[in-house]
Amino acid sequence: MNTTTTAPTVAPRRRRRLELNASLVVGVALTIGFLVIAIVSFFWLPSNPNIPNIKNRMLPPGTVDHWLGTDGLGRDIIAQLMVGARTSILVGAGGATISLILGTIAGLVAAAYGKIADETISRGADIMLSIPGMVTALVLAATMGSGALTTIFALTAFFTPSFTRVIRSAAMSVLQEDFITSAKLYGRGKLFILARHVIPNIAGVMIVQFTLYFAAGILTEAGLSYLGVGVTRPSISWGMMLNEAQQTVGISSPLAMWPGLAIVIVVLGLNLLGDGLRDVLDPKLKRRS
Repeated sequence: MNTTTTAPTVAPRRRRRLELNASLVVGVALTIGFLVIAIVSFFWLPSNPNIPNIKNRMLPPGTVDHWLGTDGLGRDIIAQLMVGARTSILVGAGGATISLILGTIAGLVAAAYGKIADETISRGADIMLSIPGMVTALVLAATMGSGALTTIFALTAFFTPSFTRVIRSAAMSVLQEDFITSAKLYGRGKLFILARHVIPNIAGVMIVQFTLYFAAGILTEAGLSYLGVGVTRPSISWGMMLNEAQQTVGISSPLAMWPGLAIVIVVLGLNLLGDGLRDVLDPKLKRRS
């Protein structure tokens, strides 16, 4: 009797653990592959991705020395994808990192320093979120010029308010715990409590949010570059490659397929990584599992 009632309960739990591990493993594998390609691009490229070669223009995939073909000016697609991976890391990770730092500081101040600070920061975040991100990018491109640095500033403006909200919510939850009350009774200051107790307890949230916004940064950068207000040559991004490929879409559709496929794979990998880390680092999910 006990055997028949226990077996169906254990199997789903094991399946859930396997599913969570699979998400994390696939995410880590895709992310590491993405990082390796970007690092290799600093030391080796099959050819210069910015020098035209009219003799080799529009070569199809599978051509010797140009395995994914060439674009309308004879530039190798693999070389451009490799440099685009480097740009995606620079812009996506740069925007996510700056947003994480600013959002963490603002969120902790809002959570720990009273109602006035909380209301001021929260309303400021609401105002920033009410401004369409594309408008911010267009204004920055008009004043600073398009490029990687402008895109990083735009991503920072997009993501910092959202980071602030998430960190504020997580910090306020920790500040209500009994050990925080004990620390206050021992005379610990707010900075000590935030550094010693709050930040370590919300580190998992910070890591997960960073991976998810890293993916969102890559996707947003691709959209901005596709519209012409992001990265421009001599820098290369996958969104810019999509923009250039639309001119020859009726002649050679793989020109648009390769950068689009790269964006999908990398964003999928980072999202799976974030989901897997969230499942591993969330103690409530651990208890449910």
